[in-house]
Amino acid sequence: MAIFNVDGAKEPFLIVQLERGEKVYAEPDSMLAMQDGIEITGTLQGGLLASIGRSLTSSEGLFQQTLTAKKDSLVMLAPSIPGDIKILKLERNRGYFLNDYAFFAADDSIEIETRLNRNIGRMLFSGDGVFVSHASGDGVLVINGLGSIEEIEISSEGGDLIVDNGHLLAWDDTISYDAELVNKDSSIFSRVVHSVTSAEGVVMRLSGNGKIYIASRNLSTFESFISSIVRKD
Repeated sequence: MAIFNVDGAKEPFLIVQLERGEKVYAEPDSMLAMQDGIEITGTLQGGLLASIGRSLTSSEGLFQQTLTAKKDSLVMLAPSIPGDIKILKLERNRGYFLNDYAFFAADDSIEIETRLNRNIGRMLFSGDGVFVSHASGDGVLVINGLGSIEEIEISSEGGDLIVDNGHLLAWDDTISYDAELVNKDSSIFSRVVHSVTSAEGVVMRLSGNGKIYIASRNLSTFESFISSIVRKD
């Protein structure tokens, strides 16, 4: 089985050791360096229609990279956004849901399925999280996020956890999730006004038992910040 390791302190990258015949999937343009013997091809994640829908509603690309070892080789992968990398071990009875941007790499025993998010109208309002991916199988899944990644474990006894959708990366598929606007008990008009004036839009309500991974930085907010600097220049 492919061996995954994270190296680098402030700006980590992923090192994958492959034996002949093994393959891994990774986000596009993530190959940093590799030994001779790695073949790189493009594949569609979750099928053609799901890939097209995801590329139209998020900044994810249409294709993934497939890296296949023609002989024992090593490959180094770097994420497209500056931030942390987390290696997750999946088992047959335990998968993860992934939000936009979260997927970085996986071995070929992991199956990635793209699905429409729940409460689609609210997600369209925010312009974020229209699609989620579901990762399952018995192997390694690698996620990345802007800034640091924090693991949070919740339980049904502790109550629901509410996370801004822009910070949410991945969560156990044993956890129930629901998208809602901030201040859900207010009128729809009040919620929309609050979302526009405070820049707080859709949040995810997570309940049950399992692990959740969040990023310390919101990618949409970061993109808006960069755009504002570019406009000033």
